[in-house]
Amino acid sequence: MGVPARQDNHLLRHSTVRDGSWRGSSPHPYPQSTAGYDVTVPRAAAGGRFDVMSAPTAGRIRLSDPSELIAAVPHLLGFHPRNSVVLLALHGKSLGLTLRADLVDDDQAVVLAEQLLPPIARQRPTGVALIVVGGSCSPAGDPPHRALVDALDNALTGAGLPVVHAAWTAETARGAPWRCYDDPLCAGTVADPTTSPLAAATVAAGAVTFGSREEMAELVAEDDPTTLQRRAILLDAADAEHPMSARLVARRLARLKELHRAAAAGDLALSDGVVAEVASALCDHRVRDSCLPWCTGPGAAAAEQLWLALVRATPAPERAEPAALLALAAYLRGDGALAGVALDAALHACPHHSLSGLLRAALDGGLSPELLRSVAADAAAALIRPARNSANRRSRRKR
Repeated sequence: MGVPARQDNHLLRHSTVRDGSWRGSSPHPYPQSTAGYDVTVPRAAAGGRFDVMSAPTAGRIRLSDPSELIAAVPHLLGFHPRNSVVLLALHGKSLGLTLRADLVDDDQAVVLAEQLLPPIARQRPTGVALIVVGGSCSPAGDPPHRALVDALDNALTGAGLPVVHAAWTAETARGAPWRCYDDPLCAGTVADPTTSPLAAATVAAGAVTFGSREEMAELVAEDDPTTLQRRAILLDAADAEHPMSARLVARRLARLKELHRAAAAGDLALSDGVVAEVASALCDHRVRDSCLPWCTGPGAAAAEQLWLALVRATPAPERAEPAALLALAAYLRGDGALAGVALDAALHACPHHSLSGLLRAALDGGLSPELLRSVAADAAAALIRPARNSANRRSRRKR
């Protein structure tokens, strides 16, 4: 069963596109006089108050009109958004941050605008573009969710961040209608997202654009309940053991290194006993923190495969440990969408998991992967936390 989606999702993401001038009659070209500019676009994360994704995607595209920009949104976020507002932060010639939030009722529009302002303002953009996804609009009617667009415009302009364009679309699919909020003559249909140059760039970068956030969450879906119960029994037995000695920590870490190498070779196999052994070991922070450097550098892809396999294979609450490591690996390579989904899984398994809470705060605050990479390196170098004893392990299982 997949991890339930949080109801207050927001998303941040980064990549690279080539922008052009707007066609149509909108009085606010986006951006002005930028034909031929290279535009850096981040990819975003999913889950929690904010979802963040920040590694540049290789490739360049020409965004010549709102239709093409809307078609690019799924590739910026990592999935096709539904009932969402998407904010695109502009930095002169570059697009530095993509932020997504669930739509809210009109009486909550100001509250949401105030929540979305800090992560955007922290990036110090030169302007912001808004896209509302969801709802319906008659040919002669005003686009829906006007109250939210007005609230965002007031909040952003009040902070010195001009809204250079605001558009609505029913969905981010080919042929869906779109309209501008500031000009009834500015309208059209969405270009085919699958033929967008950004789609090709996404594939070339090894990224995947999912049909929905729920589809993405299936990546971390747990194994069947019977299998998890067998492993939980083994983990309960491990709870009765004494805290690991330094020698046992070294042995467990060596076991994880073997699995890391197996993942790199495409030969990873996880039996019940192996899952219980390494899941128990990761609950000792000396072991887990020693794995933090694996989340970046040449072995990062294999580490991510290992953490993903363990997230699916490990019962709660122990699955919070590999889920946090998966979130870190995904975040450091810029896949904030997967990072957010992994954090949802971690905090669902163990609501008070400290590392997951710290990573969630980093996602919500738009912390750059570079800064997070240095934090991970410091944590791995210190390794000062004591081993988690068996009583603490049992109390986690009861939560």
